[in-house]
Amino acid sequence: MKKIGKSSEPVALTEFRDQNPDAQWKALRDTGPYLEIKQQIFQDQGHLCAFCETELPEERSNHQRVEHFHPKSDVSNPDHNWTLDWENMIGVCMGGSRQTEADKVNYQLPENLSCDAYKDHLISAGEIPEACEGYVLNPLRIINTPCLFKFDLRTCELRPDPEACARLQDIDNSYDSLETLVAETIRILNLNCSRLVDDRREVLKFFNQAAARARKANNRHYKAQLAERWFRHRWPSFFTTRRILLGISAEDWLIAINYQG
Repeated sequence: MKKIGKSSEPVALTEFRDQNPDAQWKALRDTGPYLEIKQQIFQDQGHLCAFCETELPEERSNHQRVEHFHPKSDVSNPDHNWTLDWENMIGVCMGGSRQTEADKVNYQLPENLSCDAYKDHLISAGEIPEACEGYVLNPLRIINTPCLFKFDLRTCELRPDPEACARLQDIDNSYDSLETLVAETIRILNLNCSRLVDDRREVLKFFNQAAARARKANNRHYKAQLAERWFRHRWPSFFTTRRILLGISAEDWLIAINYQG
């Protein structure tokens, strides 16, 4: 998970809400500027899932969906419509729920669901509340630097970075520490399911091959070169994994481009 830098609210959404202040999601999808909103959300995110960082290009729009971080079903405040709240919308993947025949063999469900699909599974099971503020990190509110995660080179799993977690302030937290919040976010979104671990392992494999070629060529600048290759466009899949692997070279590149998420 990385910080999301969100653009200003689309004018079309503002106009729709002004005309239909009580509209719910079906009305927005059927008669409102849904496609424009969805396109802007994924453009803001560099076409990555807000949770697992799977790449979701425009041509795979059927694998993209809009998630409301706070439940859009909450109508407790008549003056606030969570459905039409731009700051409550993020773009996510289908969480492994759309499987090929090979996927069905290799990645059993529900243990290989992820992101909001797995979160919804836990909500349905009564393990977590529907309103997840304080239980799951909001990618709109986390810090852009430093990265909150560590990457286990042996297992290809994500872990909390305690030092980075200590830098995160002013965020909803229902646990006794921010490190626990990050760990629970990984668990609730199932970011270490086998399917995502295998995808991250492919990134590590590519990195190791590049490092081996660099050693053979006595190239000491390969990390900086990879940073330029990976981060010159917004954004490569599994951004956080790549960022951790490149270390200071990634941070230098991101500083140079004024990375804000």
